[in-house]
Amino acid sequence: MSWRHLLTRTKPFGCIEKEEPGTVIVGVPLDSTSTYRPGSRLAPDSVREAACNLELYSLLGKRSLEHIGLTDLGNIVIPQGDVELSLRNIKTVAKGVKEDYPDSLKIFVGGEHLVTLPIVESLGDLVDTVVIFDAHLDMRSEYLGSTLNHATFARRLVEKGFRVVHIGSRALSAEEAEYVKDVDNVRVVDVLEARRGVNTGKLGSVYISVDMDVVDPSYAPGVGNPEPLGLTPWELLELVKELVASSSRVVGVDVVEVNPLVDPGGVTSVLASKIILEVIGLYLR
Repeated sequence: MSWRHLLTRTKPFGCIEKEEPGTVIVGVPLDSTSTYRPGSRLAPDSVREAACNLELYSLLGKRSLEHIGLTDLGNIVIPQGDVELSLRNIKTVAKGVKEDYPDSLKIFVGGEHLVTLPIVESLGDLVDTVVIFDAHLDMRSEYLGSTLNHATFARRLVEKGFRVVHIGSRALSAEEAEYVKDVDNVRVVDVLEARRGVNTGKLGSVYISVDMDVVDPSYAPGVGNPEPLGLTPWELLELVKELVASSSRVVGVDVVEVNPLVDPGGVTSVLASKIILEVIGLYLR
């Protein structure tokens, strides 16, 4: 059976009806391990709706995106509460996207941050470095008795041998602080260092994961675990621009942890949509 049976159709991102394989978008409405403010399962459709009401222009890419065309495959079917089956479904779809759209920019809209784990595993051999923008390290060995959740996914990636560059952290446990000291394939750039710019050197092919709580909650209040003293949207986009310039290829991107249930005026969904548009613009440029 085709992997496409695990998808449900939705309004396309930005209401772009012209399908082209250059950019592929998939919604991943997983919200099973959220521990503070659940609701991120609603984000993929909220971010799409916000994009439909933005001008489709990339300032950093210096081009209009109105006629680029993209393929929005809809949302992955997620059996909320069954984490293992949810992760299997995400893996199946991500592998299908990898095989059927090998040369496309793959964009995944979460959902909680755990979605990054099965996506990166599925794209594995294409990815040299995983770059994570996040207020939290998400490198606990376990959290609340679970080893597979939004607070442990990055630890699992490191254990599987992926090189991780983590940018924007300002909330970490003592366990995580000790762990990253002794791991060769992790570089942590906290929010203070990130504000001065990040010299990553040549990264090869990258997968970029943006947890919206990396942005200060004054700009992005609608997230599952808000943390003060974050980046501004411009600081984030400048860092993304540097990463795209220093990588040989951007394999995929996810934007996660938007929570429409606690998002006054939908501002976080709008910002997430804008970030996606700018990433597309930078990629095309």
